[in-house]
Amino acid sequence: MKFQNKFWLEIAALMLAAGVANAQVEKNNAAPVAEEEDEAILFKVHDITPIKALNGDVVTSCDFYVTFYNRSLKDISSAQLDLTWEDNSLTSVIENEKEESAAQKSKGEDVDAGFSYTQKQNPPQLTASVNMPAVKSYKQVTVKQSVKTDRCYMLLDDLAIRVRSCVVKQAPGSSSLSSNNSCNALFSFVSLDNPEYYTGFQEISFDAKKNAEVKERANQEKEMEEQYQQTVKSLDILTQSLSEIK
Repeated sequence: MKFQNKFWLEIAALMLAAGVANAQVEKNNAAPVAEEEDEAILFKVHDITPIKALNGDVVTSCDFYVTFYNRSLKDISSAQLDLTWEDNSLTSVIENEKEESAAQKSKGEDVDAGFSYTQKQNPPQLTASVNMPAVKSYKQVTVKQSVKTDRCYMLLDDLAIRVRSCVVKQAPGSSSLSSNNSCNALFSFVSLDNPEYYTGFQEISFDAKKNAEVKERANQEKEMEEQYQQTVKSLDILTQSLSEIK
């Protein structure tokens, strides 16, 4: 009898161990579940390239990429963001020029007391509008952007973000999309000095960059076509007006 009891106790122990092992495997294979405070749409700016004019060495614009990683449980349909950089390196120069303008104004000269030539030629703020395409939960997407400036170094600094719109995909079975204010609060910029800049994103492949370039080129061609059509329409209206005058 003691032998039988020992036998069944050993069988029960083996079954319990097997159940714990299976549960551990299921847990490891399960989709990642983010805690509410950890949910975020991380994004970073990278691969900044100065673009020079065709007929010289003057930098006229800066190309760069923005990669978004949706580390949340929500599928995002789209989002529009304004990214703004502040060039603090010019602050002292601008303040000195304004002081000189104020001094000239006090002497009766016809100048604006708050005028700064440096500020007029180089606005301290630089803003780029970014359209983020659809990105599913725990997936990432890369978009290519371009901004007209010769100060590409500004894009390496911290930035301010303004989320103009953010659309969360509705639950399965619903054909509509709706804006969700909680989506706006998810966006979190990751700077160069943040460890997540290197560890918080998936690897950015060559294909991802090429796809981003193709989409950017398609958007540029669309804008050019719209401008052309608008020009043609304006010329048609002008021609019609001139013919009516005759």
